[in-house]
Amino acid sequence: MKNKVTYLILVLFLMFASFFGGSYYEKKKINLSQITPTPLISPIQKLTVVEVSDGDTLKLSDGKTFRLYGVNAPEVKEPFFEEAKAFTENLTLNKEISFEQEENYKVDKFGRTLGYVFIGGVNLNIELVRNGLARVVLYEKRAKIKYQDELLFAESEAKEKKLGMWKK
Repeated sequence: MKNKVTYLILVLFLMFASFFGGSYYEKKKINLSQITPTPLISPIQKLTVVEVSDGDTLKLSDGKTFRLYGVNAPEVKEPFFEEAKAFTENLTLNKEISFEQEENYKVDKFGRTLGYVFIGGVNLNIELVRNGLARVVLYEKRAKIKYQDELLFAESEAKEKKLGMWKK
């Protein structure tokens, strides 16, 4: 009987030691993988603007067409088309830009890349709206967009100051 109890205690001890020893090893393995350097992929990408189609559409050095997200600048023959296009050209043409994208809205139905353009840390999407050269466009059934509050504030400022398309 004494041998059976000793044997049972020994088995329980080995099970206990195996369980916690394995957990300890797994923790060490995870910690080592965290120390190993891995290259980070930035959500902000950089390219050069080679052409400006209108206030909210750019052609980039990688050949892709880029459409500013959350805004709509005037189209050809609409009031302030030329001003919006010139504004975007002055800030971006032949310059390196950075851009960010929404997680779920990276390409539109026309195959254009969607996102927010930055020049020297300045958000072009917001600046177009702030100067009355684009309207904010939000879709009812979509989640709140990253710069929604800033865009709406910029639009209300432009309306209040009667800038660009809000001169009426």
